[in-house]
Amino acid sequence: MKRAWLTMNSSDKWGALHGLVPLLFLCVVIPYWSHVKNGWGNLGLRMQTLWERMFDTIGDDQFNLYVYGLNGWTFVLYWSIGLAFLLAETCARPKWLLRYKVQPKLITTVLFNQFFVMLPFSIVSHYILEYQGTLPPIRELPTFQRFLVVFFILISTQEVVGYYTHRLFHHRLIYKWTHKLHHQWTAPIALSAYYNRPLDHLIVNLMPATIGLPLTNAHFFTSWLWLTWATLRTLSDHSGYHVLSFPSPRRRDFHHLKFTECYGVWGPLDYLHGTETLFRASKSSSKTN
Repeated sequence: MKRAWLTMNSSDKWGALHGLVPLLFLCVVIPYWSHVKNGWGNLGLRMQTLWERMFDTIGDDQFNLYVYGLNGWTFVLYWSIGLAFLLAETCARPKWLLRYKVQPKLITTVLFNQFFVMLPFSIVSHYILEYQGTLPPIRELPTFQRFLVVFFILISTQEVVGYYTHRLFHHRLIYKWTHKLHHQWTAPIALSAYYNRPLDHLIVNLMPATIGLPLTNAHFFTSWLWLTWATLRTLSDHSGYHVLSFPSPRRRDFHHLKFTECYGVWGPLDYLHGTETLFRASKSSSKTN
């Protein structure tokens, strides 16, 4: 593995390190934890006051917040950012009509997944958590330390579950009936991120992003920030534009081009299982040329 690392060029090394960003962040924060904690304490008091005022205004019914609030927020986020990417695409390329002739099908498919897969999934998940009685008090913000730890676990579970479910749905026995629809977009756009069959959307998109929330007993505040981050990340990955503070979408573009590489979100498991060798070779070749 050491030899493989030494043979990688600087851009490949930087891409691989993207998956270690959360761990590196914690390594920097922990030595200065007392200073961070004091600073967060002052900010946290102000945030706590604003947080309680917000619930005094909108109410603190957990079902409405977890089900309608989070889904409504991600719905607006998905379509506003996705349409912004689409506008940039259409303005830059006059021949866009040929590429987007399946757009009505894309819209109906995404809307179906949002209303008839994501929303029921949220309702069922909430009732299970409510029945177990494990939901944290919604008016009390989590500590900064707990927020960091939970966020790191969410990133890790998304990578692990996302890699293996994604690769599973590329298996020849089920690919045609599940994930093939998503790969109709060989050059994806942001809005095509949820262009999946319902089962595919549930297992490959929703489970990796949400399975860590009940495992960590995540607070509503953490869930809100995490789902915001995860939605923006998947839009960025499928957009073809490297404008947000995320790794380059080249990995996702290459996956849609070749189908058999770059299954993960961040990349460490692709490196471990050797499912990014062609991708690294293509980057080296393009840089040489």
